Amino acid sequence: MNFEKRIDKLIKLIEQKELDAVILGGRANIRYFTGLRFNTAAFSILFVSKDRDIEFLIPVLDYKRVKKTCWIKNIKKFPEDDPNYLKPLEQILAGRDIKRIGVEFSQVNMERETLIKKETNAQLINVESDLLRLRAIKDKQEIELIRISAQIADKAMNEAIKSLRPGIKEYQISAIAQDVMMKSGAEGLSFEPFVMTGENAWLPQRFSTEKEFKKGELAIFDMGCIYKGYCSDITRTFSLGDLSEKQKHLFKTAYESQQEALKALKPGVIAEDIHKIAKNVAIQNGYGDFFPHLTGHGIGLDEHEEPIIDEGRKMILEPGMVVTIEPGIYVEGVGAARIEDMVLITDTGYELLTNTPRDLINC
Repeated sequence: MNFEKRIDKLIKLIEQKELDAVILGGRANIRYFTGLRFNTAAFSILFVSKDRDIEFLIPVLDYKRVKKTCWIKNIKKFPEDDPNYLKPLEQILAGRDIKRIGVEFSQVNMERETLIKKETNAQLINVESDLLRLRAIKDKQEIELIRISAQIADKAMNEAIKSLRPGIKEYQISAIAQDVMMKSGAEGLSFEPFVMTGENAWLPQRFSTEKEFKKGELAIFDMGCIYKGYCSDITRTFSLGDLSEKQKHLFKTAYESQQEALKALKPGVIAEDIHKIAKNVAIQNGYGDFFPHLTGHGIGLDEHEEPIIDEGRKMILEPGMVVTIEPGIYVEGVGAARIEDMVLITDTGYELLTNTPRDLINC
């Protein structure tokens, strides 16, 4: 990974926003600019000035590892679970002429905001959306890591499908997939995987329970993993047979909705237009009121990134973006269906990154 080039893009953003510096703490942004992985219980802080002064604040227990492996030279440590843990940041800010600082609002608690304003009296500018746009187009190395993450998710989904039988519990299905992903080299889960069967699917209830899978139900399984920082995300719908015609029609509509959206993917298309195409299929089949969520989202170091494929989202698709396409239909008393795939936008169209069979999986 060319981290210096990524810092170049960050400096350009600093100049465009007329900032004096940025202070970042989001896990995805830290990994994007440093390449470093941290335990989910730990955090770190990255300071970058408009003059390319880069300081990396990390927990004391990670100090030797980071000094050995990180490309950044100015690394400072702070004690965890200590009231003075922000002292190194205070020292970095002291005496600087800083009037505008870019931050991620979701990462700035009252303690950090108070310290920054005390030392600089600077205006805090939210650059979260700007950073998401900066990360939206993936380079070749990122795409390869995402491709592997998707392959692991495919493998886990296929193994989970093999386990399906009457009486198996939702959490048992998701546990099989989790086990396969971790044994296949994943460093973690993109999100809590969930199997939803029958009523749990159309509610929907987005976590696996002790409910047993039975015939006459539609079931949805949504899951993904993290491979070297990069997320995957896949959803399939399956049954044990004995479905009603209404249930079959519901699934057929969700499937066609996804297929029509996929056909429209190419550079230059506006994100919301893909959503409109997918939803229009649902409307034409009488399910317009049962199509409650977005059609897709970007994916990378975060499980949900730009571009968001939904109503009102104007971002234009470009080569190198990786998105999901996942229209879903949920009808009370009947069932629910969703098929989700990861897709790379190419120069001429798209490439599917997940390949588990998409038709209704009857076990």
